[in-house]
Amino acid sequence: MPQAQSSILYIISDNHSTKFLQMAGSPEKDTKKVDVSVQHECPLNLLPREIWSIIATKVASSSIEDLFNMQVTCKVFLGAARGDAVYKYATMSYKPLARFLGNHDGLERRFLDRCLEVGNVDAIVRHGFAKYLRFGHRDKGMELLARALTEGSVEAGYLSSMLLMFDHEDEEDMVRGVQMIVGFINSGQLESYTNFLTDVFKDNKVILNELLARI
Repeated sequence: MPQAQSSILYIISDNHSTKFLQMAGSPEKDTKKVDVSVQHECPLNLLPREIWSIIATKVASSSIEDLFNMQVTCKVFLGAARGDAVYKYATMSYKPLARFLGNHDGLERRFLDRCLEVGNVDAIVRHGFAKYLRFGHRDKGMELLARALTEGSVEAGYLSSMLLMFDHEDEEDMVRGVQMIVGFINSGQLESYTNFLTDVFKDNKVILNELLARI
């Protein structure tokens, strides 16, 4: 007569650090215990926080709303998406430059303020642009653009040359603007410069109205 297959009974011990599986159906003296320690770890923690910060920076560079949605998803995302690195390195090409001349809602205002606080170059450029055109603070605006330019923002250089030529206070400003364009030509950046101006003047009514108001 074939021996009937023994049933399997799983008995879990109360030990918090170790769980045991006990095979039942055979004499107690033959009972085998197998250590199968189980760690309760959030799968999101398997990636380093630096990786989540990079992901959060990409999210912020595409949509401010998505960044804030990411922050409220879970504690792992909250910690990563609130880090200074996210606000410092997020880019702001997600919408036309001229849009930064308008008023911002609560989320966007908080985002921009935090970016400025940690020295985000894109934020400095846009803040300087708004200071110059929207608020009429010409010196402060140019100071901010010059700061962004020294930190490597080509966009700041493009804006500075445009403003110096179209809204110059004297001939010296005009000459500086022209000299900057000559520099762009010599460095092979003329094409990107003209493309930049084309993108800026897609919202030409906003830009031109601000410039005309200052003449």
